[in-house]
Amino acid sequence: MSDTTITPVAFSELPRVAALARRIWPEAFAGILPAERIPGMLDEIYALDTLASDIAERGHQYWLASGDGRNLGYASAYRADGRVWIKKLYLLAESRGLGLGKAMIAAARTHFGESLPVALYVNDGNAPAIAFYRSQGFEIERHVPVQMGPYQFTDYVMLKPGR
Repeated sequence: MSDTTITPVAFSELPRVAALARRIWPEAFAGILPAERIPGMLDEIYALDTLASDIAERGHQYWLASGDGRNLGYASAYRADGRVWIKKLYLLAESRGLGLGKAMIAAARTHFGESLPVALYVNDGNAPAIAFYRSQGFEIERHVPVQMGPYQFTDYVMLKPGR
């Protein structure tokens, strides 16, 4: 894929993030989350007012990965507790392995602080994501229960040391 870019998302572009989530989540979470839960989770997590509040009230920055005139994925991050927290990082299946995930982590680190450690939550059953984060220098810090709306999970907090 040629000419891939990682660009910050403006409020007006949040519908693109929500649309990508609806395409990516069913495939990304197949076998991890019950299929019947995914639409409700998407409705809650990717409601446009929720995404806008992430930016306006919670200090998040969103990025879109694009290439060949298509949206390929998105990420969001914020700074808290002396860390850069990756909140979301999702790519279409056909765009994985192109370096976009690594580029989005780098964009978050550049935006919020090159020297800060980077942390994230990842579902403990998501072996492909865990393997990717390990390949990027993340290690499991702890195992934690997570409540997302009415849904309960167990996640790993993974940490990549600061520079």
